Amino acid sequence: MDGVSFRAQNGSVGDGDQVSEGNTNPAYLSANERREFLHGMVKSLPNALQSRVTVLKNLQLEHLNIEKEFYDDIFTLERKYHKKFEVLYKKRKDIITGKFDPPKEKPKWKLNQEEDNAEYEIRTDYGNILKSFKDVTEETKGIPNFWMTSFKACERFADLIFENDEPILKCLNDITISYNNYAFTLEFHFDENEYFTNEVLTKSYYLREGLDEDFPFTYDGPDIIKCEGCTINWKDGKNVLEMKSKTTSEKDDSKDSDRVESFFSFFTPPTTPENIEEIDDETDELLAADHELGQFIREEIIPRAILYFSGEKIDDESDEFTEEYSEEHSEGDKSGGDNQGTDKAGGDRCSNEN
Repeated sequence: MDGVSFRAQNGSVGDGDQVSEGNTNPAYLSANERREFLHGMVKSLPNALQSRVTVLKNLQLEHLNIEKEFYDDIFTLERKYHKKFEVLYKKRKDIITGKFDPPKEKPKWKLNQEEDNAEYEIRTDYGNILKSFKDVTEETKGIPNFWMTSFKACERFADLIFENDEPILKCLNDITISYNNYAFTLEFHFDENEYFTNEVLTKSYYLREGLDEDFPFTYDGPDIIKCEGCTINWKDGKNVLEMKSKTTSEKDDSKDSDRVESFFSFFTPPTTPENIEEIDDETDELLAADHELGQFIREEIIPRAILYFSGEKIDDESDEFTEEYSEEHSEGDKSGGDNQGTDKAGGDRCSNEN
């Protein structure tokens, strides 16, 4: 692509032929090219116009400072209402773990009669979810595998759970969140199990408290700037981070067969360098994905877990593709859903088996 030159004030703006031909439409430039184009355009304007642009950017800075106050208030409100939510979360945990068996209730929401009376044909065991409920009876207490099923129902978690993880995730009995200034900590609570001695695994996220001094105009709310995991005290021979997952090689033959993949690597994120400019592309991508996942657990999984478990909410960015695929394969899903993890992922190995 031909470059665009700009001359200073009192001259024509850029290369006249290129501007008139319109062959440098900013929509076809990369982000950096667009930024350079617009910076150059502003610098080519008369001094009086450049001065007005400066004043407008100063107004924008004031706007961002007010916006920061807005997010401060939102965060304070979130912490305030979290105390009310915790009462409901406690009741949810008691029902899930079987500590409390609630009396039968009628739905308090308006039912869609057509959906309520519909019969669903299950053509494949998505993520081996049905297999994990094969031993459930009317006498089963609580709702076993609740959190693991809620995770598997989310597209962004589906590729993070491997065969070696499943028997451990069956022991996950609750996920909670705590707040500390401009930070939050996700807390994963486990029944006593044969894999590690921790009762709780934590992941803390730290938010930017104000505008970046060097890049103030990039502010778009309290972004996560750092995260910290925790030490998992694995029992001898039970560290899944040192075990090769069969599911890994089955899902993608192109991956290094010796590469260890596990949901529990979530608790050992890459270290964020003090100088952000020193971060390499791979680490930057890993941290961005990690931060997005942490926000998703905070904003979606913890408050709406039952809706993911029951299918009212679906985290699937490829819904359109999935619907088209289902229509074309209405006689049966041959995508191999049953083939993933053909070996049994392991039985319930928690101390409070039902």
